[in-house]
Amino acid sequence: MLRLIVFAAVVCCVAPAFGEAPAAPETRLCKPGKLVAFEKFDKPNVMVAKGKVEAGQWRDGLGDWKTVDGAAYAIQEAPSDRRPNGHEAVCEYVTDMGDFVLTAEFKMKEAPQVAFVFRDTNQPNLHQGRVMIKPDAFWIQKMTGISKETRREELKRVKHDVDPDKWHTITIEVCGDRMRAVLDGQEIEAAHQRFLDRKGRIGFVARGEGALFRNVAIWEAAAK
Repeated sequence: MLRLIVFAAVVCCVAPAFGEAPAAPETRLCKPGKLVAFEKFDKPNVMVAKGKVEAGQWRDGLGDWKTVDGAAYAIQEAPSDRRPNGHEAVCEYVTDMGDFVLTAEFKMKEAPQVAFVFRDTNQPNLHQGRVMIKPDAFWIQKMTGISKETRREELKRVKHDVDPDKWHTITIEVCGDRMRAVLDGQEIEAAHQRFLDRKGRIGFVARGEGALFRNVAIWEAAAK
């Protein structure tokens, strides 16, 4: 009996801090290492409000977020004098890391576009790359700058039907200068020197209103 109690205590002490931590996905470019972040987004107040955020936290950047159907629900920022066209809703994990693997689930609903994004460690953090998703296609793009200085270059696009009312799964690998994305089993891959820089923000964005995100996980990674 005493042995069982000791064993239970040890298991309790070494159990993952993330609760029901996910298993690392199958990968081709990267070998996943330490699980850095995992969030179901099934409860409110998971994201830190706008402003200064410490490393290791999910940042509610632009737009508004709430919890709907056990997931993060995106509402684009409305037009204003500062941003006449409004701005997509942004949620990012604050970090400082190199290569990484990300997995997530999303549902587009009425949103015309969603994306999984990462930015560098500059202050402010400059755009690096994105996996962009629309109802009929997804693609990888390289990016630089921030705000009005943002520049983007599409590297690889494929046609893909994304049912807006169904949950979809995505795995993203960024290793060295290469990025690979697998959406519901279909993959694309591209390379650019911009992807080499360290990452200070990793997350997801959505235009319009209605997109849902859940079970987002980020691992440190190394090239295979």
